[in-house]
Formats: sequence, C-alpha cells, structure tokens
Amino acid sequence: MTTSPQHPLPLVLIVDDDATFRMLSRMSLEQDELHVEEAMSGEAAIEFVSSTMPDILILDLQMPGMDGFAVCKRIRQLPHGSFVPILIMTGLDDVDSIAQAYEMGATDFIVKPCHGLMLSQRVRYMLRASHTMSALRTRESQLAQAQRIARLGGWEWDLVTDRMDLSEAACRILGSLPGSIEPSQSAYLSCVHDGDRKMVAEALHRTTADGSGVDMDHRLVPRDGVERIVHLLGEVTTDSRTQARRLVGTVQDVTDERAAEAKIYFMANYDSLTHLPNRNLFLHRIGQVVTSGTSGHSAVLVIRLDQYHRICERHGAQSGDHLIREVVKRLQQSLSVGITFVPSLGIATSLLARLSDGQLALLLTDLTAPEDSARIAQSCLDALRTPFQIGSNSLALSATIGVAIPGTDGTEADQILRNAGTAAQSATRKGPNSYQFYSDSMNASITARVSLEQDLRTALAGNQFLLHYQPKVDILSEQVIGFEALIRWQHPTRGLISPMEFIPVAEEESLIIPLSEWVIRSVAQQQRTWHQNGLAPLSVSINLSGLHFRQRHIASHMKGLVFAEGGNPQDIELELTESVLMMDASSTATILQELKESGFRLAIDDFGTGYSSLAYLQQFPIDTLKIDQAFIKDLKLGKGDSPIMRAIIGMGRALKLHIVAEGVETRDQLAFLRLQGCDAYQGYLFSKPVPAQQLQSLLRNRLSDEVARTKDRSRNRLTG
Repeated sequence: MTTSPQHPLPLVLIVDDDATFRMLSRMSLEQDELHVEEAMSGEAAIEFVSSTMPDILILDLQMPGMDGFAVCKRIRQLPHGSFVPILIMTGLDDVDSIAQAYEMGATDFIVKPCHGLMLSQRVRYMLRASHTMSALRTRESQLAQAQRIARLGGWEWDLVTDRMDLSEAACRILGSLPGSIEPSQSAYLSCVHDGDRKMVAEALHRTTADGSGVDMDHRLVPRDGVERIVHLLGEVTTDSRTQARRLVGTVQDVTDERAAEAKIYFMANYDSLTHLPNRNLFLHRIGQVVTSGTSGHSAVLVIRLDQYHRICERHGAQSGDHLIREVVKRLQQSLSVGITFVPSLGIATSLLARLSDGQLALLLTDLTAPEDSARIAQSCLDALRTPFQIGSNSLALSATIGVAIPGTDGTEADQILRNAGTAAQSATRKGPNSYQFYSDSMNASITARVSLEQDLRTALAGNQFLLHYQPKVDILSEQVIGFEALIRWQHPTRGLISPMEFIPVAEEESLIIPLSEWVIRSVAQQQRTWHQNGLAPLSVSINLSGLHFRQRHIASHMKGLVFAEGGNPQDIELELTESVLMMDASSTATILQELKESGFRLAIDDFGTGYSSLAYLQQFPIDTLKIDQAFIKDLKLGKGDSPIMRAIIGMGRALKLHIVAEGVETRDQLAFLRLQGCDAYQGYLFSKPVPAQQLQSLLRNRLSDEVARTKDRSRNRLTG
C-alpha cells in the first residue's frame, strides 16, 4: 500500500487484492480529479482508515483474510466511520451477498468489471450525496445547539390523527426524557400546571377553530420543585380546502426572561424599601380611574409625614427606613377595616403608594360619595397618632393629608396628584394631624358634615329626637290599620332636620344602632300608653338598618327592648330594604326566621328599587310588601306605568303577602290601586306623618267603629 500527503481533492480509498483492478480504477478516478489511495487487503484498509478517514471507500467483497463484509462492519464501528459512503465492488450476482453487504453497512454496490466512466460517475454521485448529508447533519447539530442555548423545542400537532410530536429539546424543556412523552395533545397538557391547563386547552381549541394561532405563556408542572414558565407559539397549516390540518410551533423555556422582566418592571414601578407602587405606577393608576368612566367616586390623598426627615437626621437612615415600614403597616391595617365601598365595576382598585422619602399617597376608588374620603383621611391620621417604637426610642410622628377629587380638581393624573400635594401643604397651616381638601366647596361640605356628626352624637345623649306617625289605611274600608314610625330630629338651633340629611351620617358612623334602639323603645312606650288609654292596639312599622344584621342575637336583643318598655313584638312590623335582605341571603333568612319566631312582623320596604331574587323572596318569612312611591308618583289610570304596577301587585298576591302602596297623593292613584287589588296605602292623600298626640281622634274613631260593629254582630245573633 502506498501513502501520500493530505490532498485537497476528495480522497478515495480502493480496497481490493486485484492489482489490475486497483490500477484501472485509479486511472479512471484520477482523470475525474479525485485523489486515490489503495489497500490490497482488509487489514491494510482498517489500518489506513484508523488514521485517515477517506471521503469514500471502494471495497471488494472477496479478498483473502478479512473479506469485504468484515471490513465494512469494522469501519462502521470506528468513531468517524458511521457516515463515510462505502461502494461494494463484487463479481457476485446473488441477492444474498448484496443483502448481507447492506446489513454490514454498505451504502451502494456495483458489479465488476465495470466501465471506468460508470465507476467515476457512481463515485461522484455518492460523494455529492455524502456532502449533502454531512451539511444537513451539521445544520441539525447547529440547530440543536442553538435550541439548547435558547431553551427552545419544536412540536407538531396533526389535527386529523390527534398526534402531537415533540422534538428532543421540547421533551427536555417539559422535564421528560426524549421519547418518553406519548405523542398526543392530552400528554402535552398533562405537563401543564394545573392552574393553566384549562387556559391552554381552550387556546389550542380556539386556534383550531379560527386559525388565529397560539401565542401565550404558561407554567409547567414543577417536577423538581421549581416552577418553570414556557412560551407556547404555534400556527395553523391548512389543506387545499383551507381546512386546518395541523399546528406547528415551538415551546421555549422563558423562566429566566420573565423573572428578569418582572424585576425590571418592579424596579421601574415599585419602591424598593416598602414594595409599594412608586409615583410612576401611581400616576398610571390615577389615569386609569380618570379614563375608565366607572361608577362610583374616587379621591387622591397625599400623606406628608411632618417629622420624617428630622428623625432620619437625628437617628440615622436605618431608623428612618424602619419607621417608614411601620407607617405603611399601620396604614394598611387601617385601610383594611371600617371602610365601605360600593361594588367595583372598574379596572382600578384602591392603592397605597410611596411618592418620596416622607410622602405617601392613597388612591380611593368606588366611594359612595367624595365626602367619604374625609373619614378615611381621619382614619389614616388616627392610625399614626400612637408613638412608634424604633429600637429603644419612642418616636412621635404627625402627618397632614391633602385630598383632591378627580374630575372636580383636575382631569389629568399629574394635575390631580399635584393638587392633592398642594392641599397637603395647605393643611400644615391648620396644625399637625389635619387634612384639607383642594376644593373650597368640599372643605365647606366636610366642615358641615363633621359638625352634623358631632351634633348627632350630642342629640343622642340629649334625647333631641321625636317620632312622627303616618297612618296606613285599608284601601276598601278607608279605616286606619296601622302606622309607620318616622324619626325626626329637633335640633336646638336648626329646628326640625329631615331624616334624609342625618340618617346617612348615622349609618356611616355606626350611630344608627343606638338610634334604631331608641325608636324601638319609643314605639313600645307609645303603644303601651295607647293601650292604657283604652285605645285599640295597632301595628307600628319601624325601619331597620342593615347594620343590625351584623349583630349577634339580634332577635332576642330586640325582643328584650320591646318587653322592657311593656310592649309586644306582635304589634311591631320591621321594615327592611331589598338590598339589606340580599347582603347575605342565606344568613339573612336565618335571622329573619328568628325575628319571626320572636313575634315581629316583617316587611320589604321600597320594593322594586333593589335586586331581590324571587327564589330567595319565597324563602324569606315576609308578611308585607311595600311598593316604593317612585312607582306611584305619576300613576294614573291607563298610563304606561300600569303594567309594572299590575305585575308587582299580582306577584305579591301570588306570594300571599299584604300589599301596601307608599306615597299615594291623588284619588286616581287610589282608584287604580283599588282596582288592582292592593290591600292598603299610606300617603298625603290621607295624612302626612304627624306626632302621636294628633292621632288620638283617629284611634278613638276606630275604637268607636269597632264597638259599633261588635254591637251589630251581637244584635244579629240575638235576632237570628
């Protein structure tokens, strides 16, 4: 065997014990610009390829010693011998030899003797094919390496067969060994986190229906205890009829990227010390509230900590950091209780933020009224009054708060926040621990509200309240069948104050409980007085606040109040609004049943203005349905309101409830109600609410009528 130095031309190794064949083959191949080496035996061929792997081997099968079958098998076992093309030269024409050669790893075969041109073309063809396969393997290797670096895998889902094939990289990303995942969509979904599985399944189903593709993040089942996030990307391929045929896509591990994005977002939008939103995010949320157009009122509060910088200078920055964290903790605790919001329909919720070292801000949304922000501001100030314990030091901290109302005090986020800051600065002139609205009209309104609250507390202590009674009249006989007790406030300087003005304040400040208990005791006392004067007992209705339903043992407590004044629960009807009934319908039903068992009658007040469920309405032990005066106000015979009234009255009668119409002022209204079968009414047509002493004649007339009817019944029995 001869050797020659490495040559840039393709290297061909001819292995044959026939020297003539080797010479002729060399001559043909070298004319085609191929570099040729020779080996006269199988052993020599193995020795050559062990040091230098040729680009192609031409191998004779029949040789003394190691035949071509053995040489072919051995080459395929060498580190770099898997892909080198091997052309078998044989004079044998039996199929078994050819088949055996292929089993040993041969690439192709040719029968000798053969023409030199045929040999040269066959070799050239095999070299081109080998080069193409080598380039393909290189690209596959590069792609696999790139996918490993990018943590990216591929998948293909055949929609007809429901077969979902995953690449090796995809299997590894999903936490499984290549080939260990069943090729189906359900197998892929089993790798998805329980909390995301439904979302992913719906996204895949949706994209097969509309061809929109899938582009989403989802979590994986944490096989090693670490939660991973992948990005699933896919697009639909269709057949000739534009029907979805398969989904082709990628799955990429983006855990680190999402963590980095979250960290960048946090650094840009949150305070690193308190983890509260910073000015940037706070302004963004104000903008959301302003542009969302949601129901409910909102307010922006700026909270200035007066001595914060002085404390930092005196006790060090570390103490200042500890102090600000304690301030945030107290404010969060204060804001989590005692604040009532209407149900939120908007995209933004209340938010506490840190604007700067000694300045915090609060966004309040869905308030029932802008004035509610004053109560919350005061709650924040109260939370900061108690000194803070920082190490061995007890530090007193005061604050001032400025309030701006979006819309009233600006329509741009930065303008609203700036005005709230201006109001906080103005509040310092009132002294520490004070708050100030940006708007003068709001300040005047809050001053009046605070004054009313203080006067209301004084009124409770000084017994400044009185009751007026409005008769309830039987719609057929025009006889008085009961009264509704309505509270009035006899203010020492302002005169008689309407309940519409002070009841909402009493509700907000939880003064409605003692106020309602005063009403119950007063009604029981009045009923006892009427009874002692020989007047017939009449049922009296009392409005009951929803706050009572938060009390424990409400039924026994109210029953005790009535008995303590010598009254009887059977002579009292408790009126509740639909909204109160539906706050917690199941527990409300239990409380109502306890009140019913205690002897009280129960009524739904202002029916038609709330949102009662008829299913629950049938479960409540209700006696009376009171139709809100809004449905009565413009009611006339033949008008468009009539179908609504007919429906309400018909429903009440179907439920076997006593139907009472409120706010009846005209004979036409009364005539319509009488035609529809309404049981009773109250309103200015018969009488406005009046003090108890003005009801004496009504009660005595009713007593006289009852005596007359009793005598008539007795006379009829005697004559009968």
